Amino acid sequence: MRRLLSVLLSLSILWPLPAYPWWETGHQVVARIAAAHLTSAARTRLARILDVPDTPDAIAEALAKASTWADETKNETKTGSWHYIDLAIQDHKSDIPGRCKDDNCAPVRIRLFAEQLAGHPAHPANTQWSQLDALRYLVHLVGDIHQPLHTISDADLGGNCELLDPLVGKAKNLHALWDGEIIDEINASDKALADELDAAIEDMGPHREHVLSEGKEDDWVWESHELAIRDIYRRLRIPVEPVEFPASCAEAPEEIRTLKLEIPGAYVSEMKPVVREQLIKGGLRLARLLNESL
Repeated sequence: MRRLLSVLLSLSILWPLPAYPWWETGHQVVARIAAAHLTSAARTRLARILDVPDTPDAIAEALAKASTWADETKNETKTGSWHYIDLAIQDHKSDIPGRCKDDNCAPVRIRLFAEQLAGHPAHPANTQWSQLDALRYLVHLVGDIHQPLHTISDADLGGNCELLDPLVGKAKNLHALWDGEIIDEINASDKALADELDAAIEDMGPHREHVLSEGKEDDWVWESHELAIRDIYRRLRIPVEPVEFPASCAEAPEEIRTLKLEIPGAYVSEMKPVVREQLIKGGLRLARLLNESL
């Protein structure tokens, strides 16, 4: 039995379980910020789709709940590849389409589900999804691409293969640190954090709010990708690997598999403003998409 447990522990390290992008808190924060910036027409349409009263509080609660559905069902729906796009560190923005095989990546699915909600002819791959499903995917996937490690790969499954030593809170690897541990250190309450960030949006004024909401899904992906290079891979001095996309951490380059990252004490504090801005951008951009689509 001891030997079996040892084997299982080894496997859990080599093949880490897929982490929930942004964990739950980040997705709920993005959804709540979006809910606070909807037009009255979009809010009324959302109330019908979500089957809730057309009030700001009801919409915010329902949208926050809807934001995690895509993670909760992805094993059943076989849609895990929709939650990210693997762009190598060496890639350029023009490589985005080529890294999205069969439309199975976050930016393409965002576009397709936004089109579905807007009433445009459904893509053949989307015909099985209801309006409610399309909404739940759109809310979730916009959040996903604002988590920088969902837009990059250094032959490391988006930071899943670099183990932290020592752990940072509950985060065992680099991906989990950015998925939720930094957010939890800011504020583990999605409602309180969304309120705090909404106050920051109000303080920044309408021009800055408009600027942050601009762009299309490929622009947002590339912005997150460059952020990941600058603030994660370069900052933490992670070696740049050849352009490879291993199926598991067991197949990652040895330099990545054996890397034990010690996160500097100041790193999490210095990244909190970056994470805050990513959540704000995700919420405002989601609101704009919903306002345009509904």
